[in-house]
Amino acid sequence: MKKILILSLMIIFFLGGTGKIFPMVNYDEDPMAAQENSAPELKKEIVKINYIELTSAYSILMNYKSRWGKMQAIRERNILIIEDTPEFVDKLMTILNEIDVKPLDLEFKVDLIMGVSQDIPNLEIDKELSADPLIKELKNLLHFNAFERLDTSIIKILDNSRSHQRMGGKGMSFQLELKPRYIKENKSDYFQVELGLIQDKGFTSEAKHRNITLLATKLALKSGERQVVGVSKLDGGDKALILILSGRIYK
Repeated sequence: MKKILILSLMIIFFLGGTGKIFPMVNYDEDPMAAQENSAPELKKEIVKINYIELTSAYSILMNYKSRWGKMQAIRERNILIIEDTPEFVDKLMTILNEIDVKPLDLEFKVDLIMGVSQDIPNLEIDKELSADPLIKELKNLLHFNAFERLDTSIIKILDNSRSHQRMGGKGMSFQLELKPRYIKENKSDYFQVELGLIQDKGFTSEAKHRNITLLATKLALKSGERQVVGVSKLDGGDKALILILSGRIYK
């Protein structure tokens, strides 16, 4: 027992004689991790969203913020409050400036044409329409004897918005619904168009309004191109409604 005590005192004397102090080390503490977890100084920006949906802007920017970044959407004022490191705030503002831009002004021309498969007395023949290459092609395909223009409408609309347009003729009333989206891909311009044509059939004997959907379609339309959207048989079966659409960037 005495030998163990003397050996312990000698070790203590030897370490003490070096004049060095050995601090206690906490191996659970990672100085680098602590440094990384310390929050940096944040920059705040309050920005008004002008053109795109506030929720869309919020969802997109949330994917690009830093680990310290915070974002708040204020619906009543249509603004975003962005807090992040200065470099990330600059990055988020650059992205926002690219996505929150004024939509393109688009212009569409819609021709509403009636095709007839039998001779009708006093039917006005539109010479310009008869010479139209699309109409000539339809005449061969559908075996119509004559064509009559019921209505033509020019629709100016913002990209990715919806238009409701009244059209008609010959005692018939229609509502045209149009929603285009401009796409530039592989150096070509075209529109993805959602289109619906509804005929107003008036009121039933129970005084209820009655509508019939004649066309409901989605199509791709090249800028500047004219395209037959659809053909729908009218009452009696010897007449058909033909819709021709063309579109371009207005500005």
